[in-house]
Amino acid sequence: MAACGVVCLSVAGCAADVTETADAPLAPLAPVATTSATSTIPATTSPASTSSTTANTATADAATASTTTDGISSSGAGTASVGSTTSTSTVLLTPSTTASTTAVEGVTSTSTAVDAPSTTAVSSTAVSSRDPVSGGGTTWGTGPSWEVRPPSDLPAPPLPDGWAIISLATTSEDRSIDVWARLPQDATRRVLVIGGIHGNEPVTPPIVRSLVEVPIPADTAVWLVPAMNPDGVAAGTRLNGRDVDLNRNFDWRWESYDGGPGPVSETETAAMVRLIDDVRPDVVVWIHQPLGYVSSIGTTADSYEQAWARGSGVRVRPDVTQHGGGESWANRVRGFGSLLVEVDGWDATPEIVAAHRNGFAELLSVLG
Repeated sequence: MAACGVVCLSVAGCAADVTETADAPLAPLAPVATTSATSTIPATTSPASTSSTTANTATADAATASTTTDGISSSGAGTASVGSTTSTSTVLLTPSTTASTTAVEGVTSTSTAVDAPSTTAVSSTAVSSRDPVSGGGTTWGTGPSWEVRPPSDLPAPPLPDGWAIISLATTSEDRSIDVWARLPQDATRRVLVIGGIHGNEPVTPPIVRSLVEVPIPADTAVWLVPAMNPDGVAAGTRLNGRDVDLNRNFDWRWESYDGGPGPVSETETAAMVRLIDDVRPDVVVWIHQPLGYVSSIGTTADSYEQAWARGSGVRVRPDVTQHGGGESWANRVRGFGSLLVEVDGWDATPEIVAAHRNGFAELLSVLG
């Protein structure tokens, strides 16, 4: 199936650097039924120029492998060029006018649990069954960050009333990139959480899905993307279905050697760019494995990293950046709050999920 138009959700009228070297993949979402939205509303403008990028130079962390990054000029991160198909349609969804409804502009949520992946093992192997040269995007590497890990079998919680699951886009392998959204009336705070950026980081999708169980303040709108990279999750690989590392594909100091054919060349990246620009979140949380820290990116409030650390038990690591990384792009190009969470280790257990659910709850408590 060709890449579909990006679907975005919005409320209010639609309204010293360190190089991070190991991003975590998320487990894939099982197929879920979604309903197409029908109301089309003009898109909001992004808060920062789409043609500029910061010129800060990233330095390597002594504890990790060094990566040289050079500032490059942006080519327009809002462009949704995806392979040979360009996404052109935009649907923005606003909250229903009925306070007690579970629908979001024609998209009705259900209280039934989303089917969890059936895989039971979280063991890894050294090679992928996918042809590593088929996509021509990124040269495959070696080491733990490149090992194949099947998705976690941790079950998804039931979807509470007031939430909806909506498809943002379709990947090159015909999988839906879904967002779980809670859009209360008159929301004054907006939070977006993204997992499954790398497909071989198995605990990240269960963490993101579990956040529906956290009590959400009445004035807070929340968007959850459990698996940004559903093709990678299904294959258990770091890269997407076109062999591109999605956390090197954003338009902040993009590099050709590991960032794919060009900045924002991938359906998955374009979907996140559009979603973030439409949502205009107070903070975007990006969840990875396995380095065990949390970092407020750039100008993001230190209180955010401290709150997540307090709730989850991971350490604070200040001022992390990553060339081509979504967490760096969101703050340094778009100017939104951006929080990088690295789960400690490669395991996917209920205890880890619970710890980071607590981290999210603490983050909500300090948003103002």
